[in-house]
Amino acid sequence: MLLVAPSTMAEMDRRTIEDLGVPGLVLMESAAGAVVRALLGRYPDAARRGVGVVAGPGNNGGDGVAIARRLHGLGIQTRVLLCADPARLRGDAATQLALARAQDVEVMVVTDAAQLELNAAGVWVDALLGTGLGRDVDGLFEAAIDALNADRAPVVAVDIPSGIDGATGQVRGRAVQADLSVTFAAPKIGHFTEPGRSHRGHLVVADIGIPASRFGDLVASSPRLVSDVASSLRPRAGHKGTFGHLLVVAGSTGKAGAARLTAEAALRAGAGLVTLAVPSDLPSDSLAELAPEVMVERVPATDGHFDAQSLAPILGLLESRDALALGPGLGTADATVAFARALYEAASVPAVVDADALNALARGGIPRAASARILTPHPGEMGRLQSTSAGALNRDRLGSARALATSSGAVVVLKGAGTVVAAPDGSSSINASGNPGMGTAGSGDVLTGVIGAVLAGGAVPSEAARRGVAWHGRAGDHAAALTGEASLLASDITAALGAALQSSHEADWSFDPPGWSGP
Repeated sequence: MLLVAPSTMAEMDRRTIEDLGVPGLVLMESAAGAVVRALLGRYPDAARRGVGVVAGPGNNGGDGVAIARRLHGLGIQTRVLLCADPARLRGDAATQLALARAQDVEVMVVTDAAQLELNAAGVWVDALLGTGLGRDVDGLFEAAIDALNADRAPVVAVDIPSGIDGATGQVRGRAVQADLSVTFAAPKIGHFTEPGRSHRGHLVVADIGIPASRFGDLVASSPRLVSDVASSLRPRAGHKGTFGHLLVVAGSTGKAGAARLTAEAALRAGAGLVTLAVPSDLPSDSLAELAPEVMVERVPATDGHFDAQSLAPILGLLESRDALALGPGLGTADATVAFARALYEAASVPAVVDADALNALARGGIPRAASARILTPHPGEMGRLQSTSAGALNRDRLGSARALATSSGAVVVLKGAGTVVAAPDGSSSINASGNPGMGTAGSGDVLTGVIGAVLAGGAVPSEAARRGVAWHGRAGDHAAALTGEASLLASDITAALGAALQSSHEADWSFDPPGWSGP
């Protein structure tokens, strides 16, 4: 599913009106109808107690007035709190206000926060600001958002909860906490990036007559939603060699668990063969519980850590392997950092790179590699790679991931709620699966193994990253349903990988009309 920035949506809207000849008022009526259907379908009993609309000065407010007018025509008690000077409304919004007044819809012009009494409706409609927000919310709009959030009645947001940046999902000072959001033509990036996703409630994507598929030039660089796992069936004549051989280079003294998690996840994710390379002097009991299906190669090392003497033997192992998983539990000693950087650059097979190998790349810049690379940083590691803070990059996760993919030439997987996958060619995706319980030790090591397995099986790097991220998230959701989020362990995710492919996925979004699959 296509995700668009508000600026892209605005241009699609303009072309539909000016180039295709669809009147803006027709689009506004279609949008209002979609919201009314969704509202009455989800809150029929509450709507009978009355619906209040908090409307702003732009087209989002015009949508809200049209919604109130249509509900009024259905015999539902409706009123509009207009947080704008009626004389300053323009275009279709002004037309909707005139129509509403002509049809005796109750409209109260709000000029002061004291007028925001929101205790007389069964449902509230947030039509205050929409996706065109360009600055932090303040003044009367801030008070209106606070009032909506304080009321106990469900809130239906028109297009996006007011105060959410549609391009990044960030809260611009204040944001409505909606129970249901109805967006038009295509979901916005902010609907699937946090904290926007947590503010929108259930999302309905409605077709209102904007033909998004006709605007390929506009959406060529827009991200897509990774919403499901592409489960490719194995050929009946296949064998373990057909399904790929992954070399996992991971672990050090005290951190053998990370190596085990990665290797075992790779096997569970379908790699035909997995070899785990560990430091030669790693204590034997560190791997005592390792799955017997994992092959182990002990590589020359010092004090349980890889160093310069480890490089040549590992490059030799790679001559008969299909892909490399590098990084979990390596450690950060100077000699190990130098080893990790050299292996990143020299390995002639595609590689997924995580954890301490990413920290090694942050020390001296990312070198160009001999083959394709997938980097899987969490925000802290990403901040080190880009010499910024995790907080700063999280303000625009999509932009940050795209920038690193361009500068490094690698596919970038920026982990977190709404994991972003960005490729050097400019394509990008946002993942829809996963839950807060996956924020636990070792979860990233499991992801490295899953992506490594898909990569070893022959998938191109960008597809391996997307499929691995979606599968990992789905497995996390399946495991959380069994254990609860608070009790979730990384090994539970590995155990759930098989079941995740078979389980149904309950999405937190749907389409209007039913059966429409969106752009």
